[in-house]
Amino acid sequence: MSIVRLVERPKADIPIDRLWLVFFGEVDGSPWWARLLAPGCRHVAACAWFAEQERWVYFNPTRRGTVILLYREDEFGGRFTQLMNSSSCVLRVRSTLSRSATPFGWWCTGAVKALLGVKARALAPRGLRDHLLRRGAEVVKMPGADRSIHGEPIHP
Repeated sequence: MSIVRLVERPKADIPIDRLWLVFFGEVDGSPWWARLLAPGCRHVAACAWFAEQERWVYFNPTRRGTVILLYREDEFGGRFTQLMNSSSCVLRVRSTLSRSATPFGWWCTGAVKALLGVKARALAPRGLRDHLLRRGAEVVKMPGADRSIHGEPIHP
């Protein structure tokens, strides 16, 4: 068992800008409301590397509560492969400090908007995906895409 070092910051209540991988895909199970959402964009989760603690943090807001998992670098490879394979779209997004209010919605979209500091009207994962793309998110994986919005080739 290892212990994660806690690193003090001068202003601990101010979030740090961080790059997040945002995963869009299907919801677990088959809830009745899933058919109302766009296929491939029925759920959203995220992960980021926290260099200070040498850990990957996986953030998954579910119907049963928010799941936050910590992984060492050597543990995360299998989980990352699973996330990439099960996601229809993966974006790389920089979080912001503009968190003046809690976004509307207690479901996955609102939780990830709060995590990223995104101010958007999106109520569902597809709306959040489209908003992030308009705001310059880098495409890591997306059906039919051969290049990111910055012009770099996307490798499957």
